[in-house]
Amino acid sequence: MLKIISLLLPLIVTTYGAVLLILTSKSEFKNRLYLGLFFANSAILFLTHFLVFNKFWNIFKYIDFIFLSALLAFYPLFYLYIKSAYNFNIIKTKKWIYHFIPSITVGLLMLSATVFSTNESYFEYMNFNLYNQHTTNQNSLLLFGIYKGARIFHLAQILFYGFITLLFLIKANKKVNDSFSNLDKYQERYFFITTISFLILMAIPGFYVTLIGRFTFEENTTLLFINASFFTLLYIILSIIGLLQNPVKIKSIPVIDILNHFSENNDLYELEIQLKNYFENENPWLDPDLNIWDVAKNIGTNRTYVSKIINESCQCNFNEFVNNYRIEKAKQLLKKLPEITIHEVSESSGFGSVNSFLRIFKKHEKCTPTEFRKK
Repeated sequence: MLKIISLLLPLIVTTYGAVLLILTSKSEFKNRLYLGLFFANSAILFLTHFLVFNKFWNIFKYIDFIFLSALLAFYPLFYLYIKSAYNFNIIKTKKWIYHFIPSITVGLLMLSATVFSTNESYFEYMNFNLYNQHTTNQNSLLLFGIYKGARIFHLAQILFYGFITLLFLIKANKKVNDSFSNLDKYQERYFFITTISFLILMAIPGFYVTLIGRFTFEENTTLLFINASFFTLLYIILSIIGLLQNPVKIKSIPVIDILNHFSENNDLYELEIQLKNYFENENPWLDPDLNIWDVAKNIGTNRTYVSKIINESCQCNFNEFVNNYRIEKAKQLLKKLPEITIHEVSESSGFGSVNSFLRIFKKHEKCTPTEFRKK
């Protein structure tokens, strides 16, 4: 019974998650579509595990090639989901197909080998694969060779996609912090933490399972249950964050605009004064959704120059720059108006939420707003 529960638990969660995410994806929530495809791919993997462990090999034989394709598509699909969270357009970017060449190639090889193998040869391969039972059958050895090669390649994928996904996330996170003043709107903090955690926590047991194969779990039902429960929890957390997160729409900068701006020969020092005057006199930071493109437009320049001024002259990113003004306003309100609530202070200072205000205030002042007021 424990074995059946262990095999069905992640299968049900990933199947339900795939349907929910795909059905709720719209043009502004393309990230849900890619995450839904990732969940559907994972559901295929868990379905095949269910068939193998329950020895439905006569059925599994006809979808074995799909299993290997899904295995090698696992990390590429997750990588595409991460990119879609930053407004990646798969239709316009054709190079995405390269990520799936190994998956398609291995799937076709396994399909060809399976078609030309008898049931006897295939069952010998499964016994050799799961229980290390000796075989000299050439078809069985060929099937095992393809499977073994796919597993080795998957191990390489864990390392490769873990690295490029982490690199992409760090760069994207830096760009978001340098472009938006309200990160809570995009669930950026939770998305970043959850994604990194998922990568690490999925990679470690995933590497272990791929390395040792299914044999250990066939003999140890308790280990199978622990592993299945762990994966199920990870997928539930990932689905919640996927449903909450809004794709970050980072606008590109036309090269011609930058070249034209260079030709105007504006003085960066004058722009810095203009930027600070704009923030001190017009109070744009009171808009919770203020972004760097709006600021650049209002002072008659482009995003590149605003970012350069803030990064180099103020020694901070755009998010920190805007929040510094909000914190100063909040401190004034806390000192002068002791009767107003923390929620009112947060709203009057331009913060997108009370939680965001409390977190940023404590980081900036090393105490909570209530403690600051008492001081």
